[in-house]
Amino acid sequence: MSGESPLERKLAREIASRKEAERLLEQKSLQLYEVNQHLELVLSQLKQQTHKDLHKLQFEQQINEALIHFGRAFLSRPLDDGLISSLLERLESSFALSKANLTIEKGLISTVMSYQFGDDAVAVSEQVKPYPLWEEDLLRLPIEVDHQVVGELSVLKDDVEISDEFVVSQMLLVGELLCNAISRQIILTNNQEARSRAEESERSTKEFVAMINHELRTPLNGLLGSAELLQATILDEEQRTLLTNLTHSGDLLRHIINDILDFSKMNAGMMELIPSQFHWQDLREMIYGIFEPKAREKGITFSIDEQGAFPQAFIGDFERIGQILVNLAGNAVKFTSDGGVNVTAKWQDNQMFISVVDTGIGIKKEAQAALFTPFVQADRTAKRNFEGTGLGLAICKNLIELMKGTISLTSELGKGSRFDVMIPLKQAVVTQAESKKKHLDESEKPIEHLSVLVVDDIRMNQVIINQMLKKLSITPDIASNGIEAIKAVGGNRYDLVFMDCRMPEMDGFEATAYLREQKCALPIIALTAGTTLEEREKCIQSGMDDILTKPYTAKDLRLMIEKWA
Repeated sequence: MSGESPLERKLAREIASRKEAERLLEQKSLQLYEVNQHLELVLSQLKQQTHKDLHKLQFEQQINEALIHFGRAFLSRPLDDGLISSLLERLESSFALSKANLTIEKGLISTVMSYQFGDDAVAVSEQVKPYPLWEEDLLRLPIEVDHQVVGELSVLKDDVEISDEFVVSQMLLVGELLCNAISRQIILTNNQEARSRAEESERSTKEFVAMINHELRTPLNGLLGSAELLQATILDEEQRTLLTNLTHSGDLLRHIINDILDFSKMNAGMMELIPSQFHWQDLREMIYGIFEPKAREKGITFSIDEQGAFPQAFIGDFERIGQILVNLAGNAVKFTSDGGVNVTAKWQDNQMFISVVDTGIGIKKEAQAALFTPFVQADRTAKRNFEGTGLGLAICKNLIELMKGTISLTSELGKGSRFDVMIPLKQAVVTQAESKKKHLDESEKPIEHLSVLVVDDIRMNQVIINQMLKKLSITPDIASNGIEAIKAVGGNRYDLVFMDCRMPEMDGFEATAYLREQKCALPIIALTAGTTLEEREKCIQSGMDDILTKPYTAKDLRLMIEKWA
């Protein structure tokens, strides 16, 4: 080495450097190759992943569009076969799925006729699992309502690039939509059926109340009418005592029937007001005429006082206001044996204020709160001294509330009671023509010269009204149904027709409507036991001019004749 020249040493170093450089270049080339290979692998994987993501994104978008479309459809219309089939067709149109089937329990939904949808649908069995299940490429999903499996949704997966987990997640959304739609439809159907049952029940209740109303009032008309007619005959003392007992029992029965029927109307939501024009004087005379003789019999006083001026006439339900006062005054007289009963009336600020004050037995403080509750009486023991159903005050309160009024009670045991009533009323405008009409000269045609037709199918009612009219010197013609009535009107000239409503062959409504169609203008008065607004409206709509409610008296009959004939 020592013999080498400097030139040789330099050359050797350059050769060594070149070899080192070549080795390094070869190493770097290998590293670059490996990097290129890795990059190509990564790019290939990236391309593959991007392709999968695009498929996944596209599938998700298709499912979301289906969810939005059918979510709206399920809310806007009842679930039916067409909607279900359309949903399955939409799922099959997805590139990721090829078949979609749905099976639900037979008869689960009344609006859905089929229970198997799709070519491969099978019946729901116990084999349906309460969780998603894969059978190769077939996904089976349970349909649950109220934690009960009621069906199965199955789809066949076509796209291998979309993961099973993602298909399950999307199909669970579809399954949830179906479950909600089925639940909603079941609830709607149940509500509709419940509403139909309630309406049918209400209709049956109204028909029952109307039927009972007619069946109870009709024989009562015969009972009280016969008693009234007997009073005009010659009777010995014993017979008159028996007649008095009969009349008292009949009146008591009428009040009990009225209370029970009104209570039934309250429960059925049928309690209604029938406004008309009336005068305070008529109301006053009615109350005084009923209770002054009863009070005198008991040895107590009965008085009615007015404070201040009253309008000429009011608009309100005369019959129901009278019923309220009859109940309150009747209780006051019934529970008073010493002293008396005073009714005070006052008109102020378009309101009628009425107070009924008695010096009777009074009411215990603890019993006062429940006194307006149905069937509640201050004395409910078997040894009680006073008759009654315990419905009167409850009905009064209901009627007063219907009139937008108020009722209150103050009482002290052993000293008496005071009921204060406020009822809003409208003032009636009485024109000069109406005032003259009230005082028409009746000499144009005396009442005994009137020609009257009575239409009623019940023999007892025919006898009663025939005898009442004979007391007015009127001998009526009698018809037993609507067909006979039409023939009678066609062959005779009548001044007035009294028409029963419920009759065989042809009822009073049909007969009246037919007569009106034939341009018959004579007054037709309904004879009815019906007291509901619906029944009264039916009378007027058929063409009847007025209504005489059973049981009626000879006085009621005369007033009706004077009004219309």
